[in-house]
Amino acid sequence: MSICSMTCCAVVMCAALAGPMLAQDTTVTLEEKTPLVVSGFAVGTGTYDRNLAQNGATASKIGLSLFRPWSDQLYLFAQLTTHVAQHDTSPVHTHIEIDNLIINWTPAHLSALSLSFGRFDAPIGFERDDEPLNLVPTTSFTFESARPAKFTGLMARYTLNPKISVLGVVANGWDREIDNNSGKTAGLKLQTFPSSGLAVAAGAFYGPEQDSTNGSPRTLLTGDATWQPMQRLILQAEAHRGSEAGTHWTAVVGQAFWRAGRSTGLTVRGETLDDTDGFATGTSQTLRSLTISPWYFYREAQEGVFSNVEFTDFRLPAFSIRPALRIDHSSQPVFETKGGTLKQSNLTALVELVFVF
Repeated sequence: MSICSMTCCAVVMCAALAGPMLAQDTTVTLEEKTPLVVSGFAVGTGTYDRNLAQNGATASKIGLSLFRPWSDQLYLFAQLTTHVAQHDTSPVHTHIEIDNLIINWTPAHLSALSLSFGRFDAPIGFERDDEPLNLVPTTSFTFESARPAKFTGLMARYTLNPKISVLGVVANGWDREIDNNSGKTAGLKLQTFPSSGLAVAAGAFYGPEQDSTNGSPRTLLTGDATWQPMQRLILQAEAHRGSEAGTHWTAVVGQAFWRAGRSTGLTVRGETLDDTDGFATGTSQTLRSLTISPWYFYREAQEGVFSNVEFTDFRLPAFSIRPALRIDHSSQPVFETKGGTLKQSNLTALVELVFVF
């Protein structure tokens, strides 16, 4: 008898003997393990700066996300991001950071409450620091200078009814991974859904932000709205009023996205940042910007954090090419030129490639 035949016989005999034994025991069930979902995105850019007469191409960012549900009440979401960075006069370098690290818990007998601990996007405005979640390939002056992008701490959300929810935050401070003083930044935000396709929110954030002192706390009053009046059109806006130690700044940014066809779209964004005291940007000025970005995109991304624009049914594409023309203007000469002088305006042309996996 061949080895193969002997093996087959052995398997049959073992199955025959095991059958009665299993029948005498209780029902055997295999525990289902919750899956680990891996997703992410990659970004490449090409830019031209008119004032600097400079152009270049960069493989600029890659983000890797992990999602693990432990139960219906508990899950973990984490994201590592690697991007090419340059700060002031420092050389170009690759920077790796924990972009998100969220442990989310929903009490079993209080499903209206959701608690998130870790590092997460500040629940402010519609702009985010992950390119796939934005409808324009550049971030606004408002996002960069007028309000926080990230918080590290605790966030609680309570749904009062299908149209109203309340959100509270206690965190280290504006974009602080490690606290720089002994105080905390706290915030409260009211989110409403007055009608189908419309989301409107208002909030206030308060706390000390300066190094090694709790004096001169910073206040930010904020509001934002997302409206999708029809499937092809998305309108978004956010406004902020900040103050600290007698200084004030005001920022307003709005954009419209029109899906022209199955694989094409157009985004137009405009903004104004009034920084009269020079606190937000370092210069007493009023900044204005206009960005126009046509899109070409292909297929839809998979389910997950990079699946759709928040509060809309627009599915993020798996691959997109997003050229853009950005015109910036300031009331003061702040834009550097190739010759080392400063101008009040600048023009930037760029193209961004985004791949979501």
